[in-house]
Amino acid sequence: MTTASATRATRRRAILDAALTVFLKSGVAGATVEVLHRASGASVGSIYHFFGSKEGVAAELYIETLRDYFDTYLAVLQGNSTARGGIEATVRTHLEWVAANELRARFLFHCREYEIIDESRPAITALNEHFYGEASAWLQPHVEQGRIKPLPPRLCQALWMGPCVEYARLWLARSTEFDMLGAGPVLGQAAWNAVKA
Repeated sequence: MTTASATRATRRRAILDAALTVFLKSGVAGATVEVLHRASGASVGSIYHFFGSKEGVAAELYIETLRDYFDTYLAVLQGNSTARGGIEATVRTHLEWVAANELRARFLFHCREYEIIDESRPAITALNEHFYGEASAWLQPHVEQGRIKPLPPRLCQALWMGPCVEYARLWLARSTEFDMLGAGPVLGQAAWNAVKA
């Protein structure tokens, strides 16, 4: 990477990092390009050059975060050859990812602003299709060999991930502290019990 490319990448990263804090504080609708400029140190021109608009910044932040979450999840899932191992490991991974990326998780799981969803709909759809396709490909042999219930793949994934996703949402919205990671074994066992054949 050339020095100019590294500088552009650093500036782009600074905009996204600052935007995360700004959007969590004000929402996308309440933020302005001027606020993003002040928070990131990047020029207004740079923000428009890289992202086109504040909605473009929000969309890229959302897509980047979703991609990171999906990549982390799939790496763990595909790294497990046993049905139970994959189910329980992805539950733990979800909780660990949320704990390690609290601000990004807040943005990803709580941001439902129309501007982001509309701006990034094709990319979100492509990421979702890839994610569910890969997860379904991992599931299929376990279903065929009678280890996991023969359910529609998304229903199966909702059964196994639903409780841990909800628990992580409660942790993100908490008014009192509680040990989210400590619940991993219980939630992993519950997930396995929900989908095992």
